[in-house]
Amino acid sequence: MRLAVDAYDKTVGGKQTLPLFVVPSAVLELTIEPMGEAEHGIGKTDELLAQWTLGLPGVDVSVFVDGSGKVVFADVPAQHGAYVREGYEAMLRPSAVAPLLSAPTFEVSVETNVMVAMRDGVALATDLYKPVGDGAFPVILIRTPYGKQMSELEGRYYARRGYLVAVQDCRGRFASEGVWEPFMNEPADGYDTIEWLGVQPWSTGKVGMIGASYVGWVQWWAARDRPPHLATIIPNVAPPDPFYNIPYEYGTFFLLGAIWWADILEAEATVDVSGEAMRKIGDKKYALLLQHLPVIDLDELLLGKQNKYWRDWIAHPNNDEYWEPANFLERLGALDIPVFNQSGWFDGDGIGSKLNTRAMAGHKLQKLVLGAWGHTDRAGRMIGERDFGPDAIIDLQRDYLRWFDHFLKGVDNGIDREPLVSIFVMGSNLWLHGDTYPLPQTQPTKLYLSSGGHANTSNGDGALVFDAPANGAPSDVYVYDPGDPTPSPELYIGAEDLEETDTVREFAVEEEKERHRAYYASVDAAREDILVYDTPALETALTFAGPVEAVLYASSSAKDTDWFMRLSEVDAKGAIFPLVEGKIRARFRESLKTQTMLEPGTVYEYHLDLWQTGITIPVGNTLRVEVASASFPSFSRNLNTGGHNETETEFMSATQTIWHDAKYPSHVLLPVIELPNEP
Repeated sequence: MRLAVDAYDKTVGGKQTLPLFVVPSAVLELTIEPMGEAEHGIGKTDELLAQWTLGLPGVDVSVFVDGSGKVVFADVPAQHGAYVREGYEAMLRPSAVAPLLSAPTFEVSVETNVMVAMRDGVALATDLYKPVGDGAFPVILIRTPYGKQMSELEGRYYARRGYLVAVQDCRGRFASEGVWEPFMNEPADGYDTIEWLGVQPWSTGKVGMIGASYVGWVQWWAARDRPPHLATIIPNVAPPDPFYNIPYEYGTFFLLGAIWWADILEAEATVDVSGEAMRKIGDKKYALLLQHLPVIDLDELLLGKQNKYWRDWIAHPNNDEYWEPANFLERLGALDIPVFNQSGWFDGDGIGSKLNTRAMAGHKLQKLVLGAWGHTDRAGRMIGERDFGPDAIIDLQRDYLRWFDHFLKGVDNGIDREPLVSIFVMGSNLWLHGDTYPLPQTQPTKLYLSSGGHANTSNGDGALVFDAPANGAPSDVYVYDPGDPTPSPELYIGAEDLEETDTVREFAVEEEKERHRAYYASVDAAREDILVYDTPALETALTFAGPVEAVLYASSSAKDTDWFMRLSEVDAKGAIFPLVEGKIRARFRESLKTQTMLEPGTVYEYHLDLWQTGITIPVGNTLRVEVASASFPSFSRNLNTGGHNETETEFMSATQTIWHDAKYPSHVLLPVIELPNEP
């Protein structure tokens, strides 16, 4: 911050742009603008401080500098963060607390490693953050496989506001007893912990839960069995049943995500605050390593040993009895508690907020917030290089507290009377509100695939149209070869880069950013095994916000294969902005529990879940749909043999035909919304 202030050219004045070098290799644009000088009370004296606004990508920082040029205070409201130099603590003024919002007035005591016995005798280590004071308190439970000590800030935050917070290591993790097996023990362990907390002398008997990702998942597993003392949950970016997201998504094996997550768990990387363990995982040459067959042996290749749960996942490639303890969607109909779902359009587990909300449809007080964010419980305003403006950032932490205040403390703060659904529309950069999802004004609109029979690559004749196709319209054909699988273009893995490039790279330097953009476009332009369908440049803006689905009519020469569909925005310069993607393994087209092989050459109807998004496509831009049979190495290859794709090594090419005529009208179903004239 000091260097930025020193670099400001006072002879020029106004807002200036500077390069910001971030270790190890990122160069970002930083804006800096003087905001004037004012006297501030520092202890018993007043001191003249200069204020500056530093604009980082997606966040503004207010910086205060003394007469010698030292930065004495910096405030980052969007991140609930502040930095203060010793002696200037007076700058840390308490934020205004609404009259009906719990204030941070309690001192906190901490009791660590309280061993809570489960029904089978296994004891789970639990840290208790207790408000210092007489009487009982409502309880907030956080259950995590990532090290309970890493949730200290959350524990203290809520404890200072009059909640007893219990943070627990999941079974077999860190200080807890038992054997770690993802998913399987969470329903019973969550239930038993909630009921233990509900009857303690310091508990009011009302228990809520909060947390993100797996820490959100455990809430659904516990709630599934309806523990009597559970009053509400706030599952942030929580997945659905394992067969809809990870380790499987509609039958396709989420290869990169599954092995990467297992690596993080086995390395206990989340408690290594140095970041070294995570760096070692990130440095692995996934682009090369994940080409290995059979897939089941990748645990030895990447983890250095056989891993039981990795091999169990692969041993059960359909949603059979093994997965039943980890499933909850079909059992949510009997659950009737208030739920605050939060996710983002770019959350890698975002399908969870869609399916979990749908499963709870009809229950009262089901809140849903979806923003232009990724896999995070904090609001932001940027995805990649796109900035969606300051209105994209809302105070989610305040809303979580208001939710708990109402449903755990009984505070009549009105949150139960506000619109239940809030979704952000990118491009227009505004929020839409309602009480149902999809929003009631949504108009499902079909966008049909069309071509002259040569939609291969972005140079082909594929088109997207709003008019239904005619009789006899030609189909499109491509060959999918598992030996040269269609790449995941957003991951930037070109054949020329396999030796020196990781699967996921950051491209902060402008030259590398451009290379990344060019790579995606080059994949679409060069790969004959990708069908590309574009709308004409839009003559009027198009807004859609909510769940996206697709119907694909396809035939294959193989007994089994995979289908992938991706929807993107393409700007006037050809830059591709991916929005949503869906996939399905053909053998699971009728049921995820039962495998039904294909009759080669027969046309089948496939329903693809394309997750959800909200965006306004401006005049001049286009929409693009890509169809392929692989997205490697994100997802494991279908070997096209009808055998076990993750334990076998033999494969064969398949000739794939995509149909889009009057009889087989392949299409994407968009949740079109007409925006109000005024936000």
